[in-house]
Amino acid sequence: MEFQIEHPLMLLFLIPVLISLVLFWHKKKVKRKKEYVIISLRSIIYLFLILGLCMPSLLSPVKGTHTVFLVDQSDSVKRMEGEILSSINEAIKHKKGEDSYSIVTFSEKPKLERSFTDQQETIHQLSVNDGSQFTNIEEGLEFAANYIPENRKGRIVLLSDGIETNGNSTKQSSFYKGRNIEMDAMAFQPPYVEDVSLQSFHTPQTSFEGEAVPFQIGLEANVDTQATLHITQNNETIIKEEVVVAKGSNTYSYSIPLKDPGLYTFKAEIFPKVDKIVENNISHALTQVSGQPKVLMVDQEGEGENVFRALDASGWKIDRIHPSLLPTTLSGFLAYESIIFHNVSGHLLSGNQMELMETAVRDFGVGFTMTGGNESYGLGGYFQTPIEKILPVDMDVKGKKEIPSLGLIIVLDRSGSMMGEKFDLAKEAAARSVELLKEEDTFGFIAFDTEPWQVVETNPIKDKEEVMETIRSTALGGGTDIFPALNQAYQQLNEMDLKRKHIILLTDGQSNNGPYEEIIEEGLTNNVTLSTVAIGGDADTSLLEELAELGTGRFYEVYEASSVPSIISRETALTTKTYIEDNPHVPTVYAGYDWSKRFESGTPFLNTYIATTLKSRAEQIISSEKEDPILARMNYGLGRTIAWTSDVSGAWSGGFPSWEEWTAFWNEMVTWSLPSYEQGAYDISTTVDGGRASVKVEALEDILMPVSISVSNNKGQIIEDAKSKMVGPGQYEVEFPAIPDIYFLNITQEEEGETVSTYSSGMVVPFSTEFEQRPVNLELLKNITANQNGKVLEDTEEVFRPYHRNVYQSQTVWLPFVIVAFFLLIVEIFFRRFGLISLAFWKKGKEKKEKNVSDKRWKAPVIHRKKVKQTEKREEPKKEMKEFKPRKKTPTPPKETKPSEDRMNQLLKAKNRKRK
Repeated sequence: MEFQIEHPLMLLFLIPVLISLVLFWHKKKVKRKKEYVIISLRSIIYLFLILGLCMPSLLSPVKGTHTVFLVDQSDSVKRMEGEILSSINEAIKHKKGEDSYSIVTFSEKPKLERSFTDQQETIHQLSVNDGSQFTNIEEGLEFAANYIPENRKGRIVLLSDGIETNGNSTKQSSFYKGRNIEMDAMAFQPPYVEDVSLQSFHTPQTSFEGEAVPFQIGLEANVDTQATLHITQNNETIIKEEVVVAKGSNTYSYSIPLKDPGLYTFKAEIFPKVDKIVENNISHALTQVSGQPKVLMVDQEGEGENVFRALDASGWKIDRIHPSLLPTTLSGFLAYESIIFHNVSGHLLSGNQMELMETAVRDFGVGFTMTGGNESYGLGGYFQTPIEKILPVDMDVKGKKEIPSLGLIIVLDRSGSMMGEKFDLAKEAAARSVELLKEEDTFGFIAFDTEPWQVVETNPIKDKEEVMETIRSTALGGGTDIFPALNQAYQQLNEMDLKRKHIILLTDGQSNNGPYEEIIEEGLTNNVTLSTVAIGGDADTSLLEELAELGTGRFYEVYEASSVPSIISRETALTTKTYIEDNPHVPTVYAGYDWSKRFESGTPFLNTYIATTLKSRAEQIISSEKEDPILARMNYGLGRTIAWTSDVSGAWSGGFPSWEEWTAFWNEMVTWSLPSYEQGAYDISTTVDGGRASVKVEALEDILMPVSISVSNNKGQIIEDAKSKMVGPGQYEVEFPAIPDIYFLNITQEEEGETVSTYSSGMVVPFSTEFEQRPVNLELLKNITANQNGKVLEDTEEVFRPYHRNVYQSQTVWLPFVIVAFFLLIVEIFFRRFGLISLAFWKKGKEKKEKNVSDKRWKAPVIHRKKVKQTEKREEPKKEMKEFKPRKKTPTPPKETKPSEDRMNQLLKAKNRKRK
C-alpha cells in the first residue's frame, strides 16, 4: 500500500496559512494556555483542508492482466482459422487464476466475440465476421483498447498475417503510449496454394456504334495449367475459349464489334483446371457506345405488338423481351434510354428489379412508360411499389368507395420454414392489402402451422392501423397443416351476406390431404373464391394449383419472396374490381400541350381503362368522362415518365390503334421520355486503394456552376458515404468504401437550382487484395508491438507472461481530511467562546442549575433560612449576631424583618468582596 498526492501544487497554500498564523501570534501576544490551544487547532484545520485539496490517494497493486485476443477473420487468413483457434486455447491453458481474457474478431469492422472471463475453458468456434474482403487492423486495435478497463493491466494479442487493406494500424498503436496497454502479435502465414488469378480486364471507356471494341485480359498464375476463358456482354456470352496458362504473367487480346448504342458491361471469368482460390477469377469492364437511342419494350403474349411495329417502322432501335428476362443489375437498365411496360403484372418482377428501375429513372434520366390492361396498374399489384413512385398516377382510387361489400380472408403459413424474408414480406403484403380496402369491408387474417390461429377476427374493418399492426406482430410457429385453416376461412365467409368473398392462401410447404373439394364446392355455392400462392421450390405446387382451379381463382408460383406483396395487392384489387372502368366514351383532350395538336382532327373513342388518381405534380393530357387520367406525364428526378391507362391492343383502347395519328403519337411519347438534359463534358479519373475508391472529376465547361455527384452500385443502391468535395475551380473529389463491384457515377450541373446538364459514367472495382497470396507483413506487426512494450510472440505460453511494470489502483481519501477539519473547526469555535474549563464542566453546571431552579420553586423558605445560617457560620459567626440584639426590643412585629434584610445585604456584599 502506497500513498500519493494527485495535486501537490495545492501545498503552496501552506505559505499564506503560515503567514496568517504568525500574524495571529504577534497580534494576540500569545501567553495563556487558551490561546496556545486555539492556534494549534487552527493549524491542524488548515493542514487537513490543504491535504484534502491535494486529493490524496491510497495505491494498491493491481493483480492479474486483462488480455484481449484480437482475431483477424479476413479472407487472407481464412485458411488458418483452425490454427488460430488452437493457439488461443493453448494460451488460455497457461492463464493464472487472477488473469482474465476476452475475444474480439475483426475484418472490415470489429465485433466482440466473448466478454472478459477468468474461467479456463475451450473455445470450439468463432462466429463469422462480416466484410471479410477487407482487413482493418486500426479499428480492431481501437475497439480492443477501449474495451480494456482503465487503470488495469491490459494486453492486446493480435492474431493476423499483417496484410492491412484499410486504415493505419501503426499510427493507431502509438496513441496508447500513456495507457497501461501492451500490444503483442502472433503471425500466421496462410499456406501457398496453386492459383490462377485474373489480374486485369480492360475495354475502352467510350466507343461508337459499329466500332470494334478491343479487349485486353491479364492472368497471373503460379502453376502451368489449362483454363476456359468466358466473356459475357450484358449477360450474353460473346467469347468462350480454351486457353493455355503458363506460370507467371499471361496476356490475351480480342476485339468485338458493337452494333447498337448504349452502356455495355462486360464480365471476364476464368475457369482453370487447377485452382484453389476462385474469388480472384472474375473481373468487369464498362464501355459507353454512342449512337441512336435504344428502347427496351417489355410485354407478354404480344400485348404491345402494334406499338412495336409503329416504333420499329419509325427507325427506333428496340429490344423486346418477356418480363422474366428483365435485367437484374443497374447496368442492364442503363443500357437503354427509355423503357416501355405493356400490361406487365407486378408479380413477375422482383422488388429489387423495381428498385433498379426507380434508380435508373431518378438518378440517370432513363424514361419510363406504362400502358394499361388487366395486369397493369392496380390490377397488376403495383400499389405502394417503386414503380408507383415514378409514375404520374397513384394506384389508389376514390372510386373504390362506391364498390359493393367485400369479404377477404388471408390464410398465411407461419411454419418454421417461412422464417426470414419470406414471412416478413408476406405479413407486410397482408398489411398492405388492408390499405386497399374500405372501412366497411370485412377482413380476416388466419395464420397456421399444425393448427389455425385467428390473428384478426373476420369482421368489418374499424381501425386499419390497428389491424395492420396486429398482422405485423404475427409470430412463427411449427409444422404445416393447410386444411384446418382453409376450412375455418370458408366457414366464416359462407355465413356472411356479402357481394364478393375471396380467400388468399400462402404457403411454402406440403400438407396432409383433406376434403378440400367439399369445402371449396360449398364455398362456390356461397360465392366464395380462392387463390393460392406457392412460395419456393418446396411448396406442393400441384395441390395449390388444383385448389386455385377448383376455387375459380388464380395460382401463383414464386421463387422471389419480394414478389409476394405485388401478388397480394393484385389479388385484393381483382377481388374488389374497383379499377376497371368499362364505359365506352370519347375522352377529353386538354389543350396547351404539344401532344394535343394530334387531336385537332378528332379524338378516337375509348372502351375501357384502369382507374387511377393523378398526382399533384403531374400533367394530365387526356382524361375520361369521370375525369380520371387516361394519359399523363411527369418528371421524376432526372427522368420522365408516362402513364397510358388503357391498353394498346384495341380491346380496351377502342379506336386509338386504328387512328391515323397512332404511330406519330407514340413517336412523340417515346421521344419526350428520353433524357432531356444536355450531356456535360468532364474528365474523370478513378483509383482504388485499400478498400476505398477515389474519383476525381474535372468540369471542362462551365466550371463555375455547382456540381452534385451521386454514386450507385450495380444493385441500384445509393452509396451514402460517397460525399463529393470541391478541391479547385470545377474540380471535385469523391471517396467511398468499395467492395468488388461495378459503380455508376451521375454528375449533374445546376444553375439557379435547376439542372442544366448531366453526365453518367462507371467504374469497376476489381477483386480484393485479400485474395492475393502474399507473405506475412512482419514489419507491420513489429512496428505495432514496439510502440506498446510488446513483441511478436513465438510461444503461446508468453501470452500471459508477467506485466512489464507494476500498476496500482488508486482510491482517493480526501473526504476524511475534510470531515476531520470540519469537526476540529467546531471544537475550536466552542473553545474560543467558552474556554477550556467551561467546556469540561458545562454539562455538570447545567444539571446543578436545573436542580437549584427546581428547589427554589418548591422549598424556597427552608432553603433561604439554611442559606442564611450557613452564611452566618461561614463568614460572621457571633459578633455580627450581637450587634442585632438591641433591635429585638422593637415593639412592632413587622420591623423584625428589616434587620434580616439588611444583614442579608451585608453578607452578600462581603461574599462579593471575598470573591474579588
